[in-house]
Amino acid sequence: MSQAQTGSMAGLKPQEVAFWLGKAVEWGQTESPDTQRDTCLHLGPLRAFLQLLLTDIHMRSSTTETMRTIPFVGQFLGRLCWNPYVTADAESRSLLLQSLWSLYSEEPHNAVERKANQWIRNVLCQLATEEEDSATHMLVKHMGLPPKEYNVKVLRKLVWLLVEEVGESCSGLADPNQRCSCDSVLAASVACVPLVTCPETAPLIGALLQRPVTCDKAALSQDFLDAVSSAYSRKCVSLEAQAVVSLWCHNLASLEGAVMSLLDSVLSNPACIPHNLENTITHSLLPKACSQHGSIFLIVNDIFRSMLVQVEGNQTLLSLIHTFTICFLRELAALQPQECVSLKAFFPHTPQSLLAPLLTHPSGRMRVGSLMCKSFYPLSELMAFCVSPINNCYL
Repeated sequence: MSQAQTGSMAGLKPQEVAFWLGKAVEWGQTESPDTQRDTCLHLGPLRAFLQLLLTDIHMRSSTTETMRTIPFVGQFLGRLCWNPYVTADAESRSLLLQSLWSLYSEEPHNAVERKANQWIRNVLCQLATEEEDSATHMLVKHMGLPPKEYNVKVLRKLVWLLVEEVGESCSGLADPNQRCSCDSVLAASVACVPLVTCPETAPLIGALLQRPVTCDKAALSQDFLDAVSSAYSRKCVSLEAQAVVSLWCHNLASLEGAVMSLLDSVLSNPACIPHNLENTITHSLLPKACSQHGSIFLIVNDIFRSMLVQVEGNQTLLSLIHTFTICFLRELAALQPQECVSLKAFFPHTPQSLLAPLLTHPSGRMRVGSLMCKSFYPLSELMAFCVSPINNCYL
């Protein structure tokens, strides 16, 4: 194989490249018992070569550079991904998936990268959802494993692999010449879009939503956020509480939809007893989100203000705001010191010199008082004019 065909590869020897590319072609041409046996015998050395290839891909700054320096990579990975005896091996499959994710471009800059992204999506879809008459399913059936169970196991392995990748810290600042580990975040969110209602993908959805945005490459796909928001509003996906709060931080429309859904459910049932009302509000997770994020608090507060103007004097709405405030203050008081949000985040336009006196009990201590339960102001007024359990850590 010529230098033009193999490109410039720091950790890969041309002889090895030629050998494994030849094997991939050979294995794909026939499905004889000898070919199957040869594939299985070579899985160990193949895994070692795939690890070297993955390391080499990580050294490249873009997919375009990878395709220029390792021109055989697409053909090689493609042939292996269509070989059921290779993909049936968990470690080989994991290395293939990692290589594909590493080739995915967060923001494709040319036709080569756009075409590569489309090809990668097609291959990943094929790996996760095999046709029932495919070679892989024939092998699985021969092994006595139901196709549905096989697909579920494959999807779970794919999800946990991606959860591990998403959890990696940002590497962009360590070496700007290497591909940033955050590149996999967008790719994973794009791949999740058609799978958001699958229970097996919930861990990945949660990991994506809660991953800190350490650099501009860690952005999530808007299609992903819209799909998760829609599925959550229709109760088609089960998310942990903190993942839901993170979703609202990423997606304003989702937050507004949750507030309007709470208002609709309460206003359409004015006879709701106080205990049920409190449970409804608590289960909405909105008080928890408001206590953790001043920005969410302000948005919820503005919606309540607007509703008060539209339905002035509505006792059900007043009861809702009253009970919501109690739930909010309870969540606020339950926060750990390191989780405390500055009061300035809740009252950005109130002078600091005014906040402390308003929130100080006559005894001189900031603590719970019964006054907070005797007014029906929107949240900011209620918080500003009533005694409440605010810790010194909030100031």
